[in-house]
Amino acid sequence: MKKLVVGSAKDIASVNILRELGEVHKTFISDSSIVELPELQDEKRLLIVASPHSSKAGVKSFSVHTTGNFGKAKVGGKSKVLSIAPALYLGAGLRKFEDIKNQEKLSHQVTLEVTHHGPSFNTPIIYVEIGSDKKGWEDLTSAKAAAKVIEYLLDFEPEGMCEIGIGGPHYAPNFTKWTLKGKNFGHICPKYAAEELDFNLLKQMVDKTTPNPESLVFDWKGIPSSERSKIDNLANELGISTRKVR
Repeated sequence: MKKLVVGSAKDIASVNILRELGEVHKTFISDSSIVELPELQDEKRLLIVASPHSSKAGVKSFSVHTTGNFGKAKVGGKSKVLSIAPALYLGAGLRKFEDIKNQEKLSHQVTLEVTHHGPSFNTPIIYVEIGSDKKGWEDLTSAKAAAKVIEYLLDFEPEGMCEIGIGGPHYAPNFTKWTLKGKNFGHICPKYAAEELDFNLLKQMVDKTTPNPESLVFDWKGIPSSERSKIDNLANELGISTRKVR
């Protein structure tokens, strides 16, 4: 798969990551917001986006996720439209961050985030993020770690199976734990967006995860009971098997 590293001149974290990355083949620096990137709507390659992660907690963090909106588009992209989730790259990127954290004895939180914010592109996209405030964005140790992850993904040749996930909070602790143990997940819909799921959105989660997901995993305790049967029925309509992890 062809790959393009993407950054934004508007974000100090993005600039720092790309500076640490140095010269690599095919790098694009946008003048637009990191959650819009209108210049890349028609890209037919994997987009690896060097990005800041924001959190009020201000915890130093490393994270990866794909993009799209289950509900109204409040931060870029289109309402109820998902991008393509490159599940094997998401898994590989998260595990690489964890390896770097352990090797360098860093205190960062490593997390797989659920699908969120824009852009909503019909192309594979992975955000490689450092956070979660100005201090974290300016931290060169964090930028170097993200650059190493991007370098790794540029050479990575994916192989394996994947699943999609539903349930749990935004930082998806259970899906993070399972990914660090070797599983791979494409789109993940959190508990707070479960009520938005309908046939079209669940079909997008399946169709816009690559490779084709083998099954849908419920974070069983992390999803309202009122939504479980609805989603199970939708999965049956789509012909995708489900499994429940408690």
